[in-house]
Formats: sequence, structure tokens, C-alpha cells
Amino acid sequence: MTPLMKQYWEIKAQHTDKVLFFRMGDFYELFFEDAILAAPLLGITLTSRNKKSQDETPMCGMPHFSVVGHINRLLSLGHKVALCDQIEDPKLAKGIVKRAVTRVLTPGMVYDVDSLDQTKPFYLCSFDERTVSFLDMTTGEAFWVAHSGEPREIKKLITQFSAVELVISPPQMDFAREQFPNLTLSPFDSQGSSSARLLEYVKAHNLQQNLNYIRPFQEKTMTARLLLSATTQRHLELFVNSKNEVQGSLIGAIDKCSTSAGSRKLREWLKFPLVNEIEISKRLDEIEKYQADVLKLKQLRTLLMKLGDLERRLAKISQSHGSARDLQSLSQCVLVALAALEQAQISFSESARLKTWAEKIQNTLMEELPLTLKNGGLIRKGVQADLDLLITLSTDTHQVLSDLENQEKAQTGIGSLKIRYNQVFGYYIEVTNTHKDKIPERYKRKQTLTSAERFYTEELLELEKKILSSDVKRAELEFQIFEELKTQTLNLAAPISWLAELTSELDVYLALAWLSIESNFVRPQFSEDQNLKLIASRHPVVEKSVSRFVANDLSLNHQDCLLLTGPNMAGKSTLMRQVALISVLAQMGSFVPAKSARLPIYSQIFTRIGAQDQLSEGLSTFMVEMTETAELLQSANQKTLVILDEIGRGTSTYDGLSLAEAILEYLVQQKISQVLFATHYHEITELSTRFKNLINAHMSVVENRNQIEFLHSLVLKPAGQSYGIQVARLAGLPAQVIQMAFENLKKRTATGPLDQPQQLSFLNQPPDPEIEKLKLLAFQITQHSILEKTPLESLQAIQSWQAALKDKI
Repeated sequence: MTPLMKQYWEIKAQHTDKVLFFRMGDFYELFFEDAILAAPLLGITLTSRNKKSQDETPMCGMPHFSVVGHINRLLSLGHKVALCDQIEDPKLAKGIVKRAVTRVLTPGMVYDVDSLDQTKPFYLCSFDERTVSFLDMTTGEAFWVAHSGEPREIKKLITQFSAVELVISPPQMDFAREQFPNLTLSPFDSQGSSSARLLEYVKAHNLQQNLNYIRPFQEKTMTARLLLSATTQRHLELFVNSKNEVQGSLIGAIDKCSTSAGSRKLREWLKFPLVNEIEISKRLDEIEKYQADVLKLKQLRTLLMKLGDLERRLAKISQSHGSARDLQSLSQCVLVALAALEQAQISFSESARLKTWAEKIQNTLMEELPLTLKNGGLIRKGVQADLDLLITLSTDTHQVLSDLENQEKAQTGIGSLKIRYNQVFGYYIEVTNTHKDKIPERYKRKQTLTSAERFYTEELLELEKKILSSDVKRAELEFQIFEELKTQTLNLAAPISWLAELTSELDVYLALAWLSIESNFVRPQFSEDQNLKLIASRHPVVEKSVSRFVANDLSLNHQDCLLLTGPNMAGKSTLMRQVALISVLAQMGSFVPAKSARLPIYSQIFTRIGAQDQLSEGLSTFMVEMTETAELLQSANQKTLVILDEIGRGTSTYDGLSLAEAILEYLVQQKISQVLFATHYHEITELSTRFKNLINAHMSVVENRNQIEFLHSLVLKPAGQSYGIQVARLAGLPAQVIQMAFENLKKRTATGPLDQPQQLSFLNQPPDPEIEKLKLLAFQITQHSILEKTPLESLQAIQSWQAALKDKI
């Protein structure tokens, strides 16, 4: 075994569960099993170290400057990485260069924060008997949440905060494997609390990183938040749509933030809305203040667009590879943030201190900075006298020698005196024989020429040493000054973090104010009697993707249930979702899409929308539906909003109808929650005769000769038909299939099905076609927007309405 491989195995033996990146010159190399594992994952060539020998060592590698993407790729796949660096200068090494692991990276501790999604947090987490703790290494955010000890509650908290890595004690391993099969689990033995375990874990894996930027752990109280389970967040598409894309989600529709930190703060507000009306009103007041002054709103948003990510830049500075460019960028961000707070008239006690520091950074670092730290070119002239001389010596040697030459000419009176350099004799003073009598005693002879003599002085020897070593000494001194600046910066981590918090909140207020103006949102009011009244309410996401959105009014008293029947595509789900989304927006402290909105303050919102298998867990669509409904029924109370869409459709008609009816009756009678319940089981509408707080409604549809048009407006009475075959026609089923379906419908209407209960939609008589035509015409007239149409378009519309009415009058 070579000395290098012996050194490798000594280090690898301490990190057997990690992929070891072994620094060799300008490259990181991976050997043996690490190389075999990583090469195909990273898309790099697997080769061998000793190709011509029988012992071919598998290896692969990459330049050190391109390591970021490779490391992040392995971390995203759940692997851990150990960085082994050269810890001594190869030029000074005697024998093999000393190496050691300088940093261990796990999925929760990324190498470069710039490679992450800047709008999302990145949490490490841990739990004990009383608390679940979270730490974001990319921003320094740290907090803990109390829990009751119930496994379900622990799982819910970790899922809600979207943790990427779970640090656990060995006794917790079996529970963690069972509850979090898709989460990276990192055993770490610690006797302390969950917060202490996280800190110890982070310190153990970041040996050369200054962790001053990590804030003290603080309690986050979940009782003061609107409860939105992971299921509810998914059903309401708060953060991603059904295709797992941000575009088409609520956050995608409302995020107008100018900074990535603002987007993270907005995401936090949306995930954990408030339940305290005073706190909600404070946020709404801020939005209203900026909404009223559009000029100031635009100026502040323009200013914040120049602000980078303060939190993550500070975190990057703390890392061993934090560069001078990062420090310079951080100081520029601080100055922009301070200017924004001043313009917004937000007081900040540390403003003067941080401004002094930021200006010092700006006046110390060069305007154009190199990528590396060890080769100089970082510090301006005028910062330190010793450095100024070294900079001059390394960048303008000719001027230094010219000044010394002029000095010697003046002192000796020899006008032809010259100071020169060659590789054999170094620097020398040359005097022609004509001026031999003027040579001072301090000149020491170095070389004799035919027509001249060459000399040196102690001063020239000293200058020669300085010139020849100036580049190295300059780089060393500049790096030392940079490290001092870095230390000073990290000592200011607390006020910089607080500044980041203030500016991210300001960004959210400005973004929500801009959203309210741009999208015509209104300030919500809150009702003490828990009644809900929406005038011209809209879906904040759907309205952005359609040419014309139909707004709807809705009034519900406390404990009312709205029972929606009618066909798919009519807008039932959209209406129910928009009520929930308006409530979420209002309680996070945002204006809402409506002409006016008076809302209860809910303690929790539960949803059961859509069909979804969890086949990997052995759960069918119907089982998932029933599991989620069971949780909903157990937890609902008088301050709950419940959204249920098509419960029971995953089983037979008898079972589905019976379950849907029982669930609705239980909610109305036992839980007394506010409920929006959509179903195809029209028979359930008869429950309104037993429960006065059950309101039948449907989304209006007009039919003409088996052709239907959805009007998307809410009508307070039961639907007459399901229109399933007509919807199938709109979906593009073959005409032959549609014709056969109508024939089957006629047969069933005449004889009734033998093996399942007769649906109300089959029993109802079809509506009068002439009445439905008039309804459609009236709807078209009321929805015609004069302001959005040209005069010619309006005249043409009136002409078509007149023609349609001629035969009716």
C-alpha cells in the first residue's frame, strides 16, 4: 500500500457511512466503493488508479471548483459526504501532504446555499419526549415546538415543516423508520433535549465553520395558528398543484415578493395562518397603509429588488469556502436593507452599527474581487501601511526602483547612476568609471565591467528581499485582513439576522399590498357570531387562468351546511375551495378576492377532495378517502371549516350513498361545524327536511337538446339532474357511446335498475327547454361587460339577443 492510500484508508475508516471526497491538488478524487457508487449517479467516468497493475483501484474525480453540483446531487439522493482537504501547504510539506476531514455534509447541511430553491426553508429536525426542534443551516433559523407525546402529533409536525433530515438517538430508530420511510435518518447519540442534539450534531459535522449565525432556539407556539394538515394543504393546492408544480398553486398566484427571504416568509405565513384577530389586524393595517400610498409602495419594491438574501449570504460567509465576493455582497445587502427600513420609517436600533460595518467592508475590499482568497487582490490601498508597501512592490516595482534611483542620484550627485536587475546578480547599482571618485563608502562592489562598476547597498538588498517576497507576503496579509473582517461580520450575526427578519416582513407586506391592487382584493372583516358572508367572491388561482371568472355570493350562519349537488365541471369544487382559500388568506393577514368578505376565525380547516392512491403503503383510493375522513370527523369542532367533495364514490352505490349520508348527518348533528359538502347522491338533499341548518344548492346549468352550458353561478336549491352523459359528450367520448348511454338511461328510467337504488337524476323530469334557453339568454346579458367590450361588439351582442327573443314575445 502506498503512503497516499494508507492515508486515505486511515481517514475513510472514520467515515465509512459517507462518500469521501479526497483532495489531491486541484481535484477531488473518490476511490473504491465510493467511486463505484457515485460515478453513475453523477454522470462522470469511472476509471482506475493503476491501470497497468493487477490491483486496479476504481476511482473517479472532478476539479475542486466544480464540486458543488456533484455534492448537492449526492445529498439530494440521501447520501452523506465527507470533504477531506489538504491542511498544509504542499510546498512546505515534508513527505506526503497532511489531510483531514474539514466538513461533513448531510441532506440537511448543504455545501452551497446558492444551489437551493431560495423560496423554501431547509430544516434539520429532531424530537424527544416533549419537543420537536428544527434548524435551518442555510439561514440560522432555530425553534422548537411542544407536543403531547402522541406519535401522530410528532409525525404531523415534522411533515408540516417539510424537514429534509431527521437526527435521532439510536433508541428512536425503529419508530423513525416506521413513521418516516422517505426521510433521511441520521443516528446521533446525545443525552440532551432535541434542540441540544441538533446543535451537537451540527458542531460535530462542521469542524471549521463558525456557527455564530445560528440563532438561539425559541419556542414556536402552534396553538396560535390555524391548523392546516398536510392533507388539507395538498387538497387546497397551497404550495403545489395536482401536478406537483408551483405554477397553478396558491403560493404561485400570490407571491409578488421582491426577495427570496420574503418568499420564504410568505410561505411560512401561508402554512401557519393566525387565529388571533388582533395579530391578523396588525398585518392587515400594514398592507392597507402601503396600499394607500402607491408611489411609496413602488419605490420600496424597486429598492428591495436590489436586496439579496441576507440570511443565506450570512450563512455562506460562515462556511470555510465563503469568499470575499460573498462578504462584499452581504455588506451591499445590508446597506440596501437599512435604506429600505429608513424609507419605510421602521426603527432599528442597530442601524448605525451595521452601517458603519458595511461601509468599512465596502472601503476595505476591492471593487473587482478575484474568485480565490489566497492570491491577493482583495484589499484596497490605504487600509494598512505595511500592506500598501507590499501592494506597491508587487504591482509597481518599476516605480519603487525609479524612486530609489532618483534618491541615490540626488545623494551622490551621479546623474548617470542606474538601478537594474538580472537573474544572475539580482538588483544592483551601476556607476560608470567616469564617476568613480563620487562613489560613497556604503556602496559594496558586486561586479566589475569594462566601463562601469556594479554595487549594492544594505537598503537595496532589503528592498530586493521585499520585492521578491512581496506577492507571497501580500497574499498572506490580505487573507489575514479578510479573516478579521469575516470574524467581525459573524460577531454581528444577531443584528444582521434581525435586519433580515424586518426586511423579509416588509417585503411580504409590500407584496400583499401590490397583490391587492393588481388583483382587486379587499380587506376582510371578521364576525364575532362566526357567520360567513362573501359578496362576489372569486378563486384566487382559477381566475388567473380563465378569460372570464364568475364571482359568487355566499352566506352561511354559524353551524350551517351547504349541500352542493349537480354535475362535474359545473364549479362545485372551485366554489368550495375558494371559500377555504379566502379564509386561509384572511387569517394569514392578506386581503382577499371578493367585493366584500365577512368571515369567522376558524381554528382548523379540514378537506377531503379528489381521489389519490397510496399504493406504496398498500392503500387504495377508497381507503385513503376513508382514512382522511376519519381523521376529519375525530378532530372537527364548532370552529372548524369542513370541505368534503364526493365522499363515498370509491365504492358501490349502496355503500357510498349510505356512508355519505351518515357522514353528513354526523357533521351537522354532532360536530356542528360549518360544512361545504358536494355530492352526486341527490337523495341526500332530503336531509334538509330534518335539519334546518342544511342548505341545498347547486351550480347552475342550462340544457338544450342534450347540450349543456355551465353558468358557474350558485343557486340555492337542489340540482335537478347530474348531466353525466352530457359531461361525457363534452369530454369527447365517441358519439356511438353517447347514443348508447342515452338509450340505457331511457331503459333504466322506464324499468329501474335491478341491483342498485334508483338515482334521483334518473327520476327527475327534464327541464323545459324553452325556459332553459331564456335562462341562458338572461345570463349572457347580465354577464356582458360594457367596459371590456368595444361599441361594435356590444351592438352585435344586442342584435343577437334581439334575434333570439323575437320568437319568444
